[in-house]
Amino acid sequence: MKKLIITMVVLGLATGVGLAEYPAAQGQMPGKTDPALTKLAKAWEAAFNVQDVAKVASMYTDDAVVMPPNHEPVRGRANIEAFFKAMEGAKLTLTPFESAMSGSTAYEAGTYQMSISPKTGPPSTDKGKYVVILKRGSDGQWRLSHDIFNSDVPLPAPPKM
Repeated sequence: MKKLIITMVVLGLATGVGLAEYPAAQGQMPGKTDPALTKLAKAWEAAFNVQDVAKVASMYTDDAVVMPPNHEPVRGRANIEAFFKAMEGAKLTLTPFESAMSGSTAYEAGTYQMSISPKTGPPSTDKGKYVVILKRGSDGQWRLSHDIFNSDVPLPAPPKM
């Protein structure tokens, strides 16, 4: 980690770009997306939106990790399926803004918007960003190996005592 930070500082100094020069992102960030990865993201979104959690889980590697906000990491395809099954009533829109492939590894970054209509309790909405890492299996299929997302919606303030 220390080497990464030093490298970032050195690169910034060498290029004349300081971290303070990067404004906070508003909405989508510019970048290039790979059409095959965008197609996969839209297939994941479609399966999620019809609650086909078995299909969603099949898009992950056997040892994948999902890292949701305010939750412990979810490891393994069976646990990932159970995690998404608990999100019944949620609808999601993914908007990839950057992706690339290199050999048998790929990544995608984007934003999401989600509406949640649980069987009990009030409906809610969420929006945020995500990054996924994908691996190409021996069968040639791309599957998610790491999936992290976090909300742009602030947590509610704790009750006053």
